[in-house]
Amino acid sequence: MAENQTDKQAVKETAAAVEPNKKKLRIGFAFLALVPLAVFLMIQTVSQVPFIIMAAAEVMNGGAATGLSETIDFYESLMLVFNEKYSLYAYLIYAVLGLVVFGIWYYKGFVKNSPKVKFGQVFGVKSVLASIGIVAGFYFSINAVLTLLMQLLPDLMESYNQLLEMAGIGSNTLVTIIYAIILGPVLEELVFRGVIYSYLEKAGLRPMVVILITGILFGFVHMNIVQSTYAAILGILLGFLRYKYRSIKLTIFAHILLNFSGTYGEMALHKLGLSDSIYIILGGIGLFVIVFSAVLVNSDKKAFKASNEGQEQLN
Repeated sequence: MAENQTDKQAVKETAAAVEPNKKKLRIGFAFLALVPLAVFLMIQTVSQVPFIIMAAAEVMNGGAATGLSETIDFYESLMLVFNEKYSLYAYLIYAVLGLVVFGIWYYKGFVKNSPKVKFGQVFGVKSVLASIGIVAGFYFSINAVLTLLMQLLPDLMESYNQLLEMAGIGSNTLVTIIYAIILGPVLEELVFRGVIYSYLEKAGLRPMVVILITGILFGFVHMNIVQSTYAAILGILLGFLRYKYRSIKLTIFAHILLNFSGTYGEMALHKLGLSDSIYIILGGIGLFVIVFSAVLVNSDKKAFKASNEGQEQLN
């Protein structure tokens, strides 16, 4: 009898010891994670609307004088003027405002009172090689998928290419370098793998759920089915790195590297004149590289281990 009571007491003590490590689901933080997304979209809209109005006025005035509106679609004309004259200012204002707002938000809300992560805790041989591998694997895999879609769904891809052209980012070298390759990735990582990810963690969601939600939201803001799909996959891969190294420093590095590859790598591949079959083969190799990189991360002593859920969380 005494032995049974001793066993029960031991079970109670074990449960009490484990209980503090259990995460309670806090729905409020999950809904709060949508606020940064709304602010992000609002900043983007507010930064562009004045310049779009200016471009619209210019198109309307020009159309009235030359009959332009009768021969060219108004929206295409609007985006053409916006991209040529105003996109640089709109994107830079958007990026600067976003970096200020979300930089302060992330630092004050999640970094300031948390254990500081050192450069060496994030950047090591394995983490850098894995990041490069994930970026390269993703880039070639997506190129292979887009090549297949061009053959199977040409209308969809034609619409996608037109949307990219109207976005205007690649048409201005200065915009491309300053915004698309540097400021844009930093801002997006602050928003998605920084503030939103941190709120979802505070909500007590499982790491895989947090990674999936941030990835899906990242895809959502790209607003067209093709780009949204591969952006969501990219968001999941970056979320994996964020979880494993408890920092957005590495995801910023990977995101910048990917945008650089997407901008200038495409030019290099085009000059090589590779056939569709080569793109598909490279895509298959890319999938293998992604898997290998994930294994490399899991073998890294610096990477966060799921069995250590009780250890300090770094931001």
